[in-house]
Amino acid sequence: MPTRADIDTVRDPWFAAFLPAVVLLGIVLPLTCLPVIERLLFYLRPVELLPTYGTAYLLLALCVLPCSLVTALALRTLQSLGRFGGLYSGAVVLLIGISALMVFETLTSDVMTWVRTFGWLKGTHMGVSLTVLDVGLAAGVAGTRRGRATVATLGRLAAGISAVGALTLLSLLYAGARAAPTRLAATEAAPPPSGRPSILLVTVDALSAERMSLYGARRPTTPQLEDFARSATVFDRAYANANFTTPGIASILTGTRPWTHRATQLPSKPTVATRRDSLPALLQHAGYWTAYVASNPYAGAATQGFAPFFNAGASDRMLPLYLCFDRLAQVLPYECAAAQVLLFVFAQHFVQDVIAILSRGSNGYYDLRLAIGSAIALLNSAPRDRPLFLWVHLMPPHDPYAAPPPFLGFFDPSAAARGMSDSMPLELFALAGSSPQAVHTLEARYDESVRYVDYYLGGFLHEAPRLMGPGTTVIVSADHGESFTHGYGSHTGPELYDSIIHVPLLIKLPSQTSALRSSVLVQQVDIPATIAELAGITPPAGWEGHSLLALCRAQGDPLLAERPVYSMNFEQNPRSSPLTTGSVAVIEGPWKLVHHMGALHYELMPPLTDELYDLASDPGELTNLAEAQPQETRALRALIESELARHRTPAH
Repeated sequence: MPTRADIDTVRDPWFAAFLPAVVLLGIVLPLTCLPVIERLLFYLRPVELLPTYGTAYLLLALCVLPCSLVTALALRTLQSLGRFGGLYSGAVVLLIGISALMVFETLTSDVMTWVRTFGWLKGTHMGVSLTVLDVGLAAGVAGTRRGRATVATLGRLAAGISAVGALTLLSLLYAGARAAPTRLAATEAAPPPSGRPSILLVTVDALSAERMSLYGARRPTTPQLEDFARSATVFDRAYANANFTTPGIASILTGTRPWTHRATQLPSKPTVATRRDSLPALLQHAGYWTAYVASNPYAGAATQGFAPFFNAGASDRMLPLYLCFDRLAQVLPYECAAAQVLLFVFAQHFVQDVIAILSRGSNGYYDLRLAIGSAIALLNSAPRDRPLFLWVHLMPPHDPYAAPPPFLGFFDPSAAARGMSDSMPLELFALAGSSPQAVHTLEARYDESVRYVDYYLGGFLHEAPRLMGPGTTVIVSADHGESFTHGYGSHTGPELYDSIIHVPLLIKLPSQTSALRSSVLVQQVDIPATIAELAGITPPAGWEGHSLLALCRAQGDPLLAERPVYSMNFEQNPRSSPLTTGSVAVIEGPWKLVHHMGALHYELMPPLTDELYDLASDPGELTNLAEAQPQETRALRALIESELARHRTPAH
């Protein structure tokens, strides 16, 4: 039987106000962590689960405990004013109902997901159902003596579990220390920095070479870059070493491919060894003042573990309350992993939906003026007695594609896909379910976003070298591209079509005054090797790229002319395990083979077989020649197998 003490506990304003907080910290958080443990262990060691949970606990506590304190003070005030007794009782009932709903939703989330696969409880119906359920639970729980006693017991249980969970905060004191790379030893002789060129590296997120008029696209998407290219070298066959941001950026910064640096999942970091021998580490040690600007947190130096090798940095992201922040990663190195906890995933989706509604359809997701303004501010504050290395990562044209006016509607004046919520594609194989008209509209919005970034990038490429000095080398590329064909949308996943991995690469040397174009196969890992040669630095033995300076000077390079290039996706392969699950593409001459291996699991994925394309005669990759050309298939497959054999087990 419920006791009087139980009833008094529920009516206490402090208990009522803090009940949702302790339920979140003591019940909802641990239960929503459990389903993602296996996914987290793809890129974390088991011991790293503690600081990941501690980070999630800390972030949640910082959000909910201040709100609970304010609520408790308000309830205490209402309680002391007798004439507001009804209002006080209603507030207590509401808080109890919220707590009951959180517990119910957490315990039944898997069941609800299963129910929704049958088309039930979707959209508005789902919201109405949960509202009715919330009211019913609140009335049922708070309206009976037994219910209030149950609430009192639940509150004590949640408080006890949350107190135990708080112990994981201790792991944050030393979590990042063991995994952080150290600066290069000062005893190594670094040549004097005088005479070395300053270097500007710009990477554009999700910029496909095939959508740029610079590379032959039918829409005039890149007039500014075409103007820039009149005194630069354009590489017509540059390839990303991966098909999404994290591994692509890691390859550009470490000089190694994903099978070496192992940043193969979205929130993962390159191995400590590859970060220690990375491009920013070498440049900083050689006397460069290093800085970065990132408008995608997963392309942030701090997020990827390179913060010790940058003297300054800035990051801009327009979406509020997005948990993975590059700036925050310097203090909480596991915050992007904590963002994968289902509680935070649901919260972020809710915030995005609210922002989409409040913005009345407009897309304020990314503002190029912020990122470029941060870059200019860094350059204005940079020392004048040292060469500079500035890396700027720009988020557009990454989805949502809708650009701000006057770019929005530039290629498609229709009213469709003009906001945050409706200018995002169905991803991967789900795109096959979109109508051709919807895909064409999204393509137009993407092209408008390319035009948007081209406009601001063109101005920045004119202004930045002036601030960095007359000897500045400028390099422009991308982390990956974007797909609208083959029934495959966006990027990442098992497919490695050229629309996703064929990226722009432009290099402008200080003395260059005329245009050059190269058809030699090149790849992302060549970018750091090129920068190292510019800076007079000997690349580490483990780097897998080759300098492109000879090609920029209109000279031949037999090694570059003969070698294949590789792109890959191992996001479903644990980073510390042998590479048995994923996709690898090898391009050699006109031939491209995509090899799929292991038990890949993606929504709506059809059976996947090896794909062989003759890019010279079939640039759209429409005809799979794997069976018609068995000799070529075997030869390219052997190249992949040989490389996989060399990279079976990674170094930590």
